[in-house]
Amino acid sequence: MLRPKNGWIGVELRHFIALDAVASEASFNRAAARLGYTQSAISQQIATLERVVGQKLIERPGGSQPVRLTRAGEIVMEHAHAIGERLASAQADLQSLTAGELDPIRVGFFGRGVGALIPGICRRLEEERDDVVIRVSIGKNEKELLGMARSGEVDLTFVQLPVHDKEFEHVTLLEDEYVLVVRAGSRAVAPTLRELAPMPLIAFNTGKTCQLTDYFRSNNLKPNWVVGSYDLETIYGFVAAGMGSALLPRLATLCLGPEAEVVELSCGLPPRRIGIAWAASRGESGAARAFVAAARAEAARFTPQRLTLAV
Repeated sequence: MLRPKNGWIGVELRHFIALDAVASEASFNRAAARLGYTQSAISQQIATLERVVGQKLIERPGGSQPVRLTRAGEIVMEHAHAIGERLASAQADLQSLTAGELDPIRVGFFGRGVGALIPGICRRLEEERDDVVIRVSIGKNEKELLGMARSGEVDLTFVQLPVHDKEFEHVTLLEDEYVLVVRAGSRAVAPTLRELAPMPLIAFNTGKTCQLTDYFRSNNLKPNWVVGSYDLETIYGFVAAGMGSALLPRLATLCLGPEAEVVELSCGLPPRRIGIAWAASRGESGAARAFVAAARAEAARFTPQRLTLAV
């Protein structure tokens, strides 16, 4: 229920905007110029906000010295930013509604083998809720995808875990172990970690290749990365040309062509963890919860043992 306590019902968005401008400009005069108000109007809005919340929000040292937020002002500003993000999300939702695009579940997606989950998720949703439509938006990395979820461009997004940002809630779908993809007919045998490190290695350019790099370094080894790409076909092309061997999560090998083959590894490389995340401030709709449930059920089919049997 929308019921601010202790008289905060008098707080208006324009008060937060004025506070943000004063904090950013460190000056009432520059804040007024930025917003197109008079300085007295800005001062009145800050005074009103301070009176309503019952706290001093701005330190005013006087003279030419810059003004700054008090600790109370910093706290209010943190919540004001969250309110601004929610309003931006509401605006995005209303724009989508006007365009007739709100009904589908808007899902962020980064590819890199995760597409193997999508057909089964769609099939499960059709069985449970035939009114649900999925619209997929592509992002290159977690930062871009989480930004889309934060702004309301997508309702939820696939991510490579962990997600440390407390603005987001998430569920884990599966752990996807790494294998070595080599040129077909090369008769490669499983290398040890020490043998693997100096080999010309290819991997996804995800921003989280450091997970593998860190594992090598923790064993006093430096991996020889020669190619990083967002595109699975490009990676397979390099492998098929004999220009390196690819360290790929197993899901990315389910569409393997005849010019490449998988070598199982037992050198302890940590699996990538795939999950779904959404902005905690937005919550989950019923359709989004149905998508998450279908994704978890489908991901359960892709355990390491079952994937090994399928390859």
